[in-house]
Amino acid sequence: MKELQRLLDRLVAAGAPGAAGWVQDDGGARQTASGVADLRTGRPMRPELHFRAGSLTKSLVATVVLQLVAEGRLSLQDSLQRWLPGILPYGEQVTIRQLLDHTSGVPHNWTAVEQTLYRSSGGRFRVWTPRELVALVADQPPGFPPGTAWSYSNTGYLLLGLVVEAASGSTLGQELHRRIFGPLGLHGTAFPETSPGIPSPRSRGYSLPLGPRGEPLDGPLLDVTAQNPSWAWAAGALVSDLEDLTGFFRALLGGRLLPPGLLAEMLPTVTVPPGSIPLPLYDRYGLGLLEIETPAGRLVGMVGGIPGFLSIVLSTHDGRRQLGVMINVLAAPVVVVETFIQVVRELGVRLLA
Repeated sequence: MKELQRLLDRLVAAGAPGAAGWVQDDGGARQTASGVADLRTGRPMRPELHFRAGSLTKSLVATVVLQLVAEGRLSLQDSLQRWLPGILPYGEQVTIRQLLDHTSGVPHNWTAVEQTLYRSSGGRFRVWTPRELVALVADQPPGFPPGTAWSYSNTGYLLLGLVVEAASGSTLGQELHRRIFGPLGLHGTAFPETSPGIPSPRSRGYSLPLGPRGEPLDGPLLDVTAQNPSWAWAAGALVSDLEDLTGFFRALLGGRLLPPGLLAEMLPTVTVPPGSIPLPLYDRYGLGLLEIETPAGRLVGMVGGIPGFLSIVLSTHDGRRQLGVMINVLAAPVVVVETFIQVVRELGVRLLA
């Protein structure tokens, strides 16, 4: 516990308002926090507080897709065109597998969304539909021929959310609740498709102001806690806490959610090109899972960045040990991001020891 506290204190000393951590290993669970959850009131950060989990959403959505595969309701080789006719001009060339592992070539839509979130009055509260978000890049050609390279794409996961709805006949939120939140007892987890708030108890989230190219600018941290998460939807709208998120990965990698063959398919095999991601922490990607290498071995999980929060959950491949770290800031000074990477790697080494 002292070592976890020391590492979280390092994150706060680097400039994060607050940090929370959770470690689950053969000795049980340990959790602690540092700094504040609310800069205005000085309310302390606590490890049980809810926060926006960002792209950790992708791991849960990928699990639902693979459950539908296990039930024979869709195939990893199905084309996008089969499930969403006409949504992309090249939909016949894109497969479900390629959307899951970011090899589809479908362009990332962040530039257009970021301009709305940060550059217009009330932009954080705009309600988007998934098809509106896909339309932002639908007239662009793929970044590369599908299946020939790797490039991170939120749009790909928006499309997967729509595929889940088409294949299941239910909303994505209903499927997440029925298949994951309910069976695993994730009572601190929600999928607020358009609700701008975070359920209590919660941390507030912060961001530096951004420049014209999306670069963080010097200045006071902005409170961006309230935002309509519809812009992230299947790519990142999840709200959760560290206990629930580590519990999900423990259940997933422990074989409780997928048959062994499909769980093996999910594990990372695709090499991530150097310099292709804003957080240079992982080097391989799978079907909704990433993998990082530490001096002590490899860990699998997911990282989540969304305005206000940066978080990560990593696990041993057998699902027996997990670590989770959250800071309540995104678009932070470089030293905060560098310290986050260092802390995660140090925790990873200790988890594997």
